[in-house]
Amino acid sequence: MEPKINTFIFDCFGVVCSTPLFSWYEENMTNRGFTDNKFLDVCKELDLGNLSEEDIAEYLSRYKEITLNKEKIQDQIDGYLKINADIIDIINKLKNKKYKIVLLSNANNSYFERKIYTTYPEFKNLFDDIIISSNIKMLKPDPKIYIYTLQKINSKPEESLFIDDSQTNVDGALKIGMQGFLYTDSVSFAEYIKNLGIKLNE
Repeated sequence: MEPKINTFIFDCFGVVCSTPLFSWYEENMTNRGFTDNKFLDVCKELDLGNLSEEDIAEYLSRYKEITLNKEKIQDQIDGYLKINADIIDIINKLKNKKYKIVLLSNANNSYFERKIYTTYPEFKNLFDDIIISSNIKMLKPDPKIYIYTLQKINSKPEESLFIDDSQTNVDGALKIGMQGFLYTDSVSFAEYIKNLGIKLNE
C-alpha cells in the first residue's frame, strides 16, 4: 500500500493551464504544412532561461510560411492561454483540506510574470510554492529538479503526488520515489483522488 499523500505537485501547461506556445505551433504546422525538427530544442532553451519570449517570437517569425511579425505572433500565442477551471476547483478543495499544493513547470518565468499572473491574479494564491525551470536552470525529467522541489517545500518523495501530462516527466518523478499520475482529464484525476481516500466534496 502506498504511503498517505500530503503534497500535490502540479505541472502547469497541459494540466493547470492550456499550452499556448505548443498550441500555436501545432495549429500553424497543421494549417500551413510545415515542421521544424529544432522546435523542441528551442523550447528547452526558453525553459532554461537561455532564450527570451521575444527570441522565440523572432524565431517563429522566420518560418517562410508565417507572414506575421514577432509582436503579432506573441499576441496570437497569448490568445491560446486558458486556465483549467476544473483543476482549479480541485486544487481549491485540496487546499481547504490543508494539503500542500505546489506548481512545478518547465517554462520561462517571464511568461508567468507578464501574462499568467496579470490575466489570472488569483493564480499565485493557488499554490504554496511555484517552481519554474528558468529560475533554477533545471528541467523535468532531470531527477535533480524533483529533488530540489521536495527539499524546497520540505516534503518526502513517497508522500508527494506529481501530476503531469507527460509520461516522461511522470517517470522522472517515479524514479526518485515520488508517486505519479499521468494527467489526461479532470474527471479521471478526481476519481484517482477519490480512490486515495480523499473526499473532495466533504
